Amino acid sequence: MKYIISYKQIGKLAFPIIIAQSVVLINGMIDLAFIGPYGTEAIAAVSIANALCATLFNFLEGFRLGTTVLISKASAKNDVPKVTAVVNSGLFLATIIGIIFIAVAPYISDNVYAIAGNEQMKYHGIDYLKVWLWTLPIILFSYVLVGLFRGLGDTTTPLYSTVVICLLNIFFDYLFVCGGFGFPSIGVKGAAWGTLFANLAGLLITAYLVFEKPFTNKYIHLKQPFFKHVPEYISLAVDVGLNTGFTLLALLLFVCLMKPLGATALAVHQITLQAFNFAYLPAIGFLITASIIVPRLLEDHQECLLLPTVNRICKMSFSVMLVTSILLFSFSPTVSNFFSPADKLVAEQAAQTLKLICLSQLFSSIYLVLRGALTGCKDTRFIVYEGLMSSYLIFLPLAYLFAVKSGYGVYGGYVAFLLWCITDCVALVFRFYLQKRWQKNSHIV
Repeated sequence: MKYIISYKQIGKLAFPIIIAQSVVLINGMIDLAFIGPYGTEAIAAVSIANALCATLFNFLEGFRLGTTVLISKASAKNDVPKVTAVVNSGLFLATIIGIIFIAVAPYISDNVYAIAGNEQMKYHGIDYLKVWLWTLPIILFSYVLVGLFRGLGDTTTPLYSTVVICLLNIFFDYLFVCGGFGFPSIGVKGAAWGTLFANLAGLLITAYLVFEKPFTNKYIHLKQPFFKHVPEYISLAVDVGLNTGFTLLALLLFVCLMKPLGATALAVHQITLQAFNFAYLPAIGFLITASIIVPRLLEDHQECLLLPTVNRICKMSFSVMLVTSILLFSFSPTVSNFFSPADKLVAEQAAQTLKLICLSQLFSSIYLVLRGALTGCKDTRFIVYEGLMSSYLIFLPLAYLFAVKSGYGVYGGYVAFLLWCITDCVALVFRFYLQKRWQKNSHIV
C-alpha cells in the first residue's frame, strides 16, 4: 500500500461487516419471536441465558479480532508460516476452551437457574442454556476462520455463512420449537438446538470456503508447529476480550441500577438499548476495518500514511453515524411509539433517551475507529485500562448519582452514558494523536 486508502476501499471492507453484524442481531430477535408464545417465564429464562452467553462471547471476542490483527500483520509481508501459526493457535485454543465449556455446561446451567429461583424459568431455561454453551466451541472455530478472511482483507466471504446461519436458524426454530413439517416440538430448548445446528452448518460452509479459495487454502497446514506463537495470540486475544467483556458487564450493571426505578425505567432502557444496538453497527464495521488496515501499514513501514488513513476512516465513520443519528433523532417519537404503543409515558421518556443516544453515537464513531487502530498497533493494554476506568469509575458512579440520587431517573442514567462515550473518545484521541505510542512501538508491531 503506497497511497492513502480510498473511501471506496474502506466501504468495501466495512459494509459487509456491518451487514453481517445486522444479521446477527436479527438472528437473536428471531429466537425470541418463536419463544414468545410460551409465555413470560420462557422469555425471562431465555433472556437470562442470552445475557450470560452475550457476556461470554464478548470476553471471547479476542479470538476473532485478535486473529484478524495478527493475520493482517503477517500477510502484509507474505509470511505464510506465521499466518498458518496464527490460525493453528486460534483453533487449538478454541478446542481447549470449547472442551471446558462442554464439560461444565450442565453445572453452569443448573446453578444459574437455581439462583433465579423460579421453577417455570428453570424448566424452560436449564436445557436452553446448556445447549447454547455447547454451541460455544463451534462459534469460536468460526471466529478464527472469519478472522482469517478478514485479516486477508476479505470481509465479504464470511457474510455468506452469516446469512445462511440466520436462514437456517429460522428453519430449525420452526422445526424444533413450532413442530413444523410434522416434527415433534421440543419447546424452548428447540431454539437453542436450532442455533447449534445453524452455527454448525455455518462453520462447515466457512471451512469449505477456506479450503476452496486459493488465497486462504495455502495457510491451512494443521501439522505445522505453532506453540511458540500461542503466547502472542493469548496476549492480544485476552486484552481484546477483557475490554469488550467488561464493557458489556458495565451495561448489565447499569440495568441493575435502573431496576429500582421501576418497570417504566426498565422499559425505556430496553427500547433505547435496542435502537442503540442497531445504530451502533456502522461504527463496529469501521473499527474492524481500522484493525485490518493499520497492521499492514506498520508492517510495510508506512507510518507516514497511518494518520491520514485513520483520519479518513474516522471521517467516513462519523459521516455514516451522523446520518443515522439525524434520522434517529428526527424520528425518535415514532420509534419510541412503535416499541411502546400502549404506554405513552414509556414512549415519551424513550424519545428523550433516544436523542441522548444519537449524541453518544457521534463520539463512539471516532472512539471505535481509534480503538481498532490502537488494536492494530497492539496498544491494547491501554484500551483495557482506559475502558475499566471509564466504565467503573465514571459511567456507573455517574449513572447512580444522576439516575438514583439526583432523581433524574433513566434520563439521568443516559446522561451518564453520554459522558462515558465522550470520556472514551477523548482518552483515545489523546493516546493516538498526542502520545503517538504507535510510533515508539511500530518496530515490534
